[in-house]
Amino acid sequence: MKPLGYSIVNRFDPEALFAPKTIMLSGGDTAVGRSLRASLDAAGFPGDVREPGEGAQTVDLALIADPPEAVPGVIAGLAGRLRGAAVVYAAVDGLREAALAARVRVVGPRSFGIAAPGARLNALRSHIPPPPGRVALLGQSPALARAVIDWAAPNGIGFSHVVGIGGNADIGFGRVLDHLSRDPGTGPILMEIAGLRDPRLFLSAARAAARLRPIVAIVPGARLGDPSGIALAGFEAALRRAGVMLTTSLGEFLAAAETLTRARPARSDSLAIIGNSVGACRLAADTALAAGIGLAALSDETRRVLGLLLGASPEPAGPIALQDAPGTRLADVAAMLAASPEVGGVLVIHAPSGPADDAAIAGLIACSGSIKAPLLAAVLGETTAAPQRRRLAEAGVAAFATPERAVEGFGDLLRHRAIRAAARELPPSAVLDVAPDRAAVHAALSLARNGGRTALPQDAGFAILRAYGIETAATRIVDTPEHVAAAASSLGFPVVVKVSHPDLARRRPEGSVSLDLPDAASASAAATLITARLRRRGEFPEGARFLVQRQLPRARELRILVGEQPFVGPTIGFGPGGGDAADTSRLAFDLPPLNLKLAEGLILRAGGNALLRPARGLDEADRAAVAGTLVRISQLVVDWPEIERLEIDPLFATGAGVIAANVRITLHAPGERRQPLPITPYPAHLAHTMTLKGRGFQIRPIRPEDAAAHQRLFSRLTPEDVRFRFFSAVRQLTPEQVVRLTEVDYGRELALIAVETATGETVGVARLVRSDTDGTEGEFAVLVEGAAKGVGLGSALMRDLIDWARDEGVVDIIGQVLADNHPMLAFIRHLGFAIAHVPGEEDVVEARLRLT
Repeated sequence: MKPLGYSIVNRFDPEALFAPKTIMLSGGDTAVGRSLRASLDAAGFPGDVREPGEGAQTVDLALIADPPEAVPGVIAGLAGRLRGAAVVYAAVDGLREAALAARVRVVGPRSFGIAAPGARLNALRSHIPPPPGRVALLGQSPALARAVIDWAAPNGIGFSHVVGIGGNADIGFGRVLDHLSRDPGTGPILMEIAGLRDPRLFLSAARAAARLRPIVAIVPGARLGDPSGIALAGFEAALRRAGVMLTTSLGEFLAAAETLTRARPARSDSLAIIGNSVGACRLAADTALAAGIGLAALSDETRRVLGLLLGASPEPAGPIALQDAPGTRLADVAAMLAASPEVGGVLVIHAPSGPADDAAIAGLIACSGSIKAPLLAAVLGETTAAPQRRRLAEAGVAAFATPERAVEGFGDLLRHRAIRAAARELPPSAVLDVAPDRAAVHAALSLARNGGRTALPQDAGFAILRAYGIETAATRIVDTPEHVAAAASSLGFPVVVKVSHPDLARRRPEGSVSLDLPDAASASAAATLITARLRRRGEFPEGARFLVQRQLPRARELRILVGEQPFVGPTIGFGPGGGDAADTSRLAFDLPPLNLKLAEGLILRAGGNALLRPARGLDEADRAAVAGTLVRISQLVVDWPEIERLEIDPLFATGAGVIAANVRITLHAPGERRQPLPITPYPAHLAHTMTLKGRGFQIRPIRPEDAAAHQRLFSRLTPEDVRFRFFSAVRQLTPEQVVRLTEVDYGRELALIAVETATGETVGVARLVRSDTDGTEGEFAVLVEGAAKGVGLGSALMRDLIDWARDEGVVDIIGQVLADNHPMLAFIRHLGFAIAHVPGEEDVVEARLRLT
């Protein structure tokens, strides 16, 4: 996370914004101001609400309801007086500049307000107050926010916070997420995103928050702005990397909120269906199977126990329909199914039956709190069913009006489970070290720039791929049909002949390629024919040449497409090749940087096994080679921001590896700059080696692939080292903790590890996590195992960490240390830290280093 570029006189206090004790209402005589005053009064806000200039000089929250022309003056008057932030409701140009000048934090412009129902704060421009609860809603569209609030109460949903981000001039999604992720009263977080000012900050905060809270997002207009769908796919990839679930319709958005708020996490992807209607149960089963959700296969033991209750054992798989089920029978069976380890979730379907309905609903409510598997209910109908669904919702049961919507709800649980599992997954220790020939790439790009072109010729594109270790088809580029014959003879037959010209980088004319040419004469004739054909149509570019390639054996044709999209910058698309270049519907997308694990995931989303498995006349493609190629392309994109677009099609894949047969690379126009990558790349430039008292060490930033080595480091620590580092007797690190320690958001924090050269083992680590407000403060931790102490390794790690912090604009490095950790206290004093006791905690001291 980069500093905002200005210092704040009174450091921003999120608590003052979200739980204020004093509010200044400016513009109270406007229509907006009168509405806000009425909402505050109706909510029973317990603090002080005052006008500008009234009462004490400092306030926690400022609500600015003034007309646009008056807002800059009000902002200026808040300089040095505001502990939290100002919410600006009007459409104000230049709000960020005014806030910077006054050193005041702002939400807006065009914010629809802020609410924290649990704190009796309602400063929203809403027709009804939001009911209290655990869902947080962040958005930019006032109308959609009001619609969600209107939907919530009848569906038993309440809110911990509602925040209108508005125009995102200063405090946006990122800093709000930072606060909500630590708020114990907040559960699922819903986000409606129209635009982002700082995608990197947003994704950094979303990634941190999604480790602790379910997050669901909707992005209105993403496909409208790019009908190809690539922008939406790219944004979905970015959110997936952050652990956020993207929905594409308002109905899906609200349904996901309802399910994630009430249902427990799915235990597995097998759904047990029970109901009092045969037809409704079958509809649910059809919907589940169509969505790829498996029906629970009951074990013999589960069937035997159910048989004692039902009088007959149910079928091993498929729905259980109990017509005329008396009283609480549905609830009893649901509880039994939920206790079965082979069941990942239980769906209970209830159709109106008469006087026994109330008992059935009461039974479901009674059992819902005790079962461990997710329980979903589909209560059919409206006249009697709507109140019953309301009763279930108020009791915390995910209730739906149709079997289909209930199955979709279970699908949402599975999607969220997959996102969390991916975040917890420990990647293998294998890492692909890309060692490119940067001089060759620079020469190819400079040649294009010097020639005044943004589209590279094929030979330059092939040279760039080879510089990154990607094999290319044997190629010659020549000027005349006679030279084509000679080139073909040198390559060996059969050959392919193509027209080569930078203007053909995006679109190749029909009839400009000739395949399977068996000898020199046919190759020369093909070049002559192509020339005549294109000249006749006026499609032969001036200065065009001929590309001659040795025709490759039959192989799978794959495609890699790199392009830039709104919000997320470069995306990497992968899928089948050889089709319509304009059709991207079969491609899966992700963002750079990629490692091998992420590349494997991209391959799976693109069709994985179906794309690479053996077929008639073809062996299984080398999956590792394909994944490695994606990682190399990712690194190429990270290293060379001049590249705007890159396409390899076809990329031939066989059991022996991959070969690029065609590449098109386009550069940014002179003077244009690529937006920063939203996911900060691995800071490889910080890696170096050193020798300390005869022992060699590599110091480098940690990587996800270091997970296993990090666990081994922890296993070698003494109990005292563990207590000093974690302030408690931790026996082992959970998978979630290992992921948290090794999957570092390099824009927000840095963890430097020391790897001993002789053993390859991690023996020390120093970590700095920057503050989530303005980034000028960071908290440090350092650890060196006993066998590596006494050589100066801890000092070396900390000095590198301090240098990085200074370069990143950190002003203060702080850390808490146990008061009896005398070796650490002596160590950090030697580094220049000042030590102070923490008020109220006799066993902890705070160390602080001011950087200049």
